[in-house]
Amino acid sequence: MFKNIIIFSSLILLISFHINANGDEVVIKEGQKWSLEKRSNKLSPATSKVLYFFSTDAYNTYHSRIFSDWNSVTLVDGRNLVRLNTGDQIEVIQPRHQSKVYEVKLLNGYEKNRKYFVIKEDLLNDYKLIEKTNET
Repeated sequence: MFKNIIIFSSLILLISFHINANGDEVVIKEGQKWSLEKRSNKLSPATSKVLYFFSTDAYNTYHSRIFSDWNSVTLVDGRNLVRLNTGDQIEVIQPRHQSKVYEVKLLNGYEKNRKYFVIKEDLLNDYKLIEKTNET
């Protein structure tokens, strides 16, 4: 009985490694264009997705999410955010803060062609890659 449990556990472990090793991970590179796919409305402050004016605001928010440390340093003034609508597009310019935050250029809306910052996890979870560069 114990031998069957060990074999079954080993099989599940191997299958999970195989599933995670498929190579479906998206690599973020400069020049890629992404489109916001999640529900977002710039007129709704509670549910809208955002871009940050300052990289430090984005990094401090990322840090607070990871460590659940919501102290006064992580408060971001709402005037330093750009709220987005579903379908808005961004172009990746360069990584910042050990690739945890990316500098992007907004391609749609009133604030288009300006540089902002997005958290990597938000980029991967909320956006969809719409254009691959020649390198990918």
